Amino acid sequence: MTEPVWSGRGPPLRVRIDPGAVSVFARALHDANPVFRSEAAATEAGFAAVPAPPTFTFAMAHAGAFPDLQPSDGAGRLMPPGGLATEDGYSRDGLYLHGEQHFTYHRTPEVGDVLEGRMRVSEPIEKQGSRGRMELTYMDTEWRDLEGRPVVTERIVSIFIPGGQ
Repeated sequence: MTEPVWSGRGPPLRVRIDPGAVSVFARALHDANPVFRSEAAATEAGFAAVPAPPTFTFAMAHAGAFPDLQPSDGAGRLMPPGGLATEDGYSRDGLYLHGEQHFTYHRTPEVGDVLEGRMRVSEPIEKQGSRGRMELTYMDTEWRDLEGRPVVTERIVSIFIPGGQ
């Protein structure tokens, strides 16, 4: 595999993990485990607080990035300027696909945590697929606590097929 060439990191985005968002996310996954809805069940299971379900960090910026939490150098979003080929990232003629996603957990994120995320985006890597040319773009986000300790690192692989063939 060709090693990605990275843009700089995007602006920091802070998110507070909210109990309502955790509960709704678990329900959307059809996960009935009470640890995602009850402090007592979470404590009984050995957690210090209600844990966030697996993959929650991928969606949490939509339910916990309150304006008052943002650092002065934040922009209210994770995407670095110029991080994708076009300003909105999706105006080129073609088909965009979610290729795969990876999560590395350094510890379990929990309700009440305030995490700061920063994203970096690779330059597109051209590949030849069975249907012709395609481009892979990697988006890595590192979520850390406010003391700077890593909590979750996620990687999204986006596939673009020019012309949508």
